[in-house]
Amino acid sequence: MMKHSVYLCMLLNVVFAGCGESPTSVVSGPSVMVTYESQPLADVQVTLHATETGPALAQAVSASDGRAYFQNMPLPEPSEYLVSLQSLGDGGWILDPKYAQAAKSRLRLQPLTDSELQTIELPRGAVSALTPSRRR
Repeated sequence: MMKHSVYLCMLLNVVFAGCGESPTSVVSGPSVMVTYESQPLADVQVTLHATETGPALAQAVSASDGRAYFQNMPLPEPSEYLVSLQSLGDGGWILDPKYAQAAKSRLRLQPLTDSELQTIELPRGAVSALTPSRRR
């Protein structure tokens, strides 16, 4: 009986995870804005690291307004975060693979709990269309 309960709980978690915004979604606290060509970029996983090859200290995913809110921040925060990014959605675009590694991305952020909203403005060419554009 208990074995079936565990499977039922796991199934319900999967079902509810796919039902859009959950009631426990974080929309407050430390956050960053992700933009490309001055437009918000959604479905980008933002990962904060203390060193180029270090583990993830915190992760968040940007919403349709480009804001990525972090639930769990390390305390104390490092003096600077190294950032890696990964595209999670199928919005018809993909990030340059170099952004998936903090050592190659060259993206840096100041501590989030002490500062105003910081923006990660991706440079031209960082985002590519999955479908090539047609030229006439």
